[in-house]
Amino acid sequence: MRIFVTGATGFVGAYFVERARAGGHDVIGLYRSDADPRRRALLTHLRALGAEMRCGDITDRAALRRAAEGADCVCHFAAAFRESGVTDDHFRSVNVAGTANVLDAARRVGARRFVHCSTAGVYGQRSSGLIDERAPARPWNIYEQTKLAAEEEVRRLTHMAGIEYVILRPVAVYGPRDERLLRLFRAVAKGRFPLFGRGEGRRHMIYVTDLAEAFLCACSAPGAANHELIVAGPQAVPLRELLELLAAIAQRKSFGPRLPLAPMLACAAITEDVCRWLRVKPPLYRRRMDFYLNDAAFDSRLAQRVLGWTPKVDLREGLSRTLMAAQDATPSAERAYTTGALGSLVMHLLLSAHIVTLI
Repeated sequence: MRIFVTGATGFVGAYFVERARAGGHDVIGLYRSDADPRRRALLTHLRALGAEMRCGDITDRAALRRAAEGADCVCHFAAAFRESGVTDDHFRSVNVAGTANVLDAARRVGARRFVHCSTAGVYGQRSSGLIDERAPARPWNIYEQTKLAAEEEVRRLTHMAGIEYVILRPVAVYGPRDERLLRLFRAVAKGRFPLFGRGEGRRHMIYVTDLAEAFLCACSAPGAANHELIVAGPQAVPLRELLELLAAIAQRKSFGPRLPLAPMLACAAITEDVCRWLRVKPPLYRRRMDFYLNDAAFDSRLAQRVLGWTPKVDLREGLSRTLMAAQDATPSAERAYTTGALGSLVMHLLLSAHIVTLI
């Protein structure tokens, strides 16, 4: 099979390229930039595996059509995800209009199937029960709202073009090379990650190689055609238990201090509003604190049945692998702060808020 992959040097996209090449598939990978040295190294690695890597942007329809030529299947990972200090229109442009552009390319090159990476976040951030595909959509923020809108574009445009679609809605993804969580893992390993609040909210995660395998199955499994599927790891755990497990793996007595949540929520709101007024990028904002507010667990039995797939990496094993990679990685920049006690606390809180992101 010849697979065209957008976001091919992103966290999930690169693992998918690796898995597809290991499975003997031809891969054309689209990436937006090689300015970062780590991105260039990853490009070299993927090309060494035999992937054909092409520079381009999903906002450029002509470039997409050229890059996707000959593809049997299109796997769409590229998205605006963690950006701060950008307008909602940026998310709409990339996540909705960009998806429509990729679909147009799939139609024009005659691809038979379109596999779209959405998010389990479309169901919302808090639910007391077990969420499956029948649950109503309750997107929490602009990222999830635009991913849900992108799903509508996928269904509408594939129907018009006569292309099969598969929409996968993964829970939070983790594993080596995830720069998003690198600081979190390092902070817990040093016993310096703060828990704001009780940490009772459930976190459901999936190890990145399990997710890459699910996407590869979605490219060809006959029963997956025209389905929306939740893809999740073996189990959900409360945030406090997750941090305690990670600390235990790192052989630490504690992951860090426990602090009240309400003051940090207020601090995030004030910081975001002031920075917006000053027209500067906020170091801390409301969405960063979602990490402490989330509470959701997901049922992926439908995906397992129609894809013929099961997650193989349990949470302890996945965390161990990720922590080992985080400890081996060299920080791109280290800053030493020599402050008094109050200054140290402020810097600690700001750094903690900066490394906190949706898990």
